[in-house]
Amino acid sequence: MIKLKNADKAIKRLASALQNSEKIGVWSDYDPDGVFALALAYEALLNAGFANKNLKLILPNQDQFGRSLNTFHLSILKKLGIKLIVGIDFGTTDFNIVRTAKNMGFEVILLDHHRQRPGKLLATLINPWQKGDKADNKNWSGAGVAYLFFENLYNKLNINIKKLERSLDLLLIPALTDYIPIDKLNLPYLKKSLNKIKNNRRPGIYLGLKELKISKNNITVKKMVGERVNIINFFGSLRGNNENTNVFKLLLSKDSKEVANIIKEIKKQKKDFENFVKKMTAIGIKKFGSSEQAKKDGFILWGINKKLKMTGSGSKISHQLNNYFKVPCFFYNKERDYLKGSVRSMHSDTSIIKALDTCKNFLINYGGHPKAAGFHLKKKDLPIFKKCLEKYYSNN
Repeated sequence: MIKLKNADKAIKRLASALQNSEKIGVWSDYDPDGVFALALAYEALLNAGFANKNLKLILPNQDQFGRSLNTFHLSILKKLGIKLIVGIDFGTTDFNIVRTAKNMGFEVILLDHHRQRPGKLLATLINPWQKGDKADNKNWSGAGVAYLFFENLYNKLNINIKKLERSLDLLLIPALTDYIPIDKLNLPYLKKSLNKIKNNRRPGIYLGLKELKISKNNITVKKMVGERVNIINFFGSLRGNNENTNVFKLLLSKDSKEVANIIKEIKKQKKDFENFVKKMTAIGIKKFGSSEQAKKDGFILWGINKKLKMTGSGSKISHQLNNYFKVPCFFYNKERDYLKGSVRSMHSDTSIIKALDTCKNFLINYGGHPKAAGFHLKKKDLPIFKKCLEKYYSNN
């Protein structure tokens, strides 16, 4: 078991909620990591003794509400009399909205894995990357951090760990989709997860991998890494709660017929999604010409001043351009009254978080990992943001 900073404090609060039959809001990011993490946390809480009626799950539609807490769903939780929120795969740098939640009377526990930056966070943060955390291994997905936390909770509350291990099959895929570096410290967990996938026929994962023609026979973690792109494209096809393409439903359903119908919808959306990304990527390649020029500039900043039709396509477009030009790619699009951006840098040792740190005065918000991150800025600040990036990459 891996000890995590602030885990005891969070466990004490959850133990109190369990004892007093409190209602809890369980809230997650909508991407593959976040959805798998929500399924894992939901099962872990149920198996720890929390009543299903006391768990209100929030998986927002990113098109409408973004990736973090939002006042719309906070208001719903408040009307339901909920005072405690467990947020997963977001929140480490969401200082303002967490403060809003605090002012609305909520206590917030965050299970996250994104990089920390200066700011006052009014929440109990569980994050291996936070200052003062003594865990040797920092390389975990959001689902991974959730699992480690619940290991601590089950141990502290003397709950049979085998109940938590029922959800081990939910660890490997989010580690792949979030490009988590695999090392000697997290590999044992990922191997256990793969073994669980092989031996536990969760219909959503079993039929999903079958659809991708990934056989469970003789599969290894290394071979799964080789299938990363296909896995991302499949399990990344979702938009939020209460839709046919909801991967959360796919993971929890025990009905193979229902799972097959969800997969059918995912395949349709996946085709439309891939065609759109292919079209936008081709426009970007044509715009920036040779990869030699891109390498000379050190980065690409490009986008469109309108809302994207396909949820999550911005990150995929930046990823495809990054693979083509082999330099950090910042792709942005309009979202409400500001620009929303996605960055990918899979072929550089320079951290994009450091680049965003340097230019933070021109950003509304940002966060992520050294090779994958997101940002928001006002449209009027785009030129000065570009100049800031030019200066940064000319020196790095």
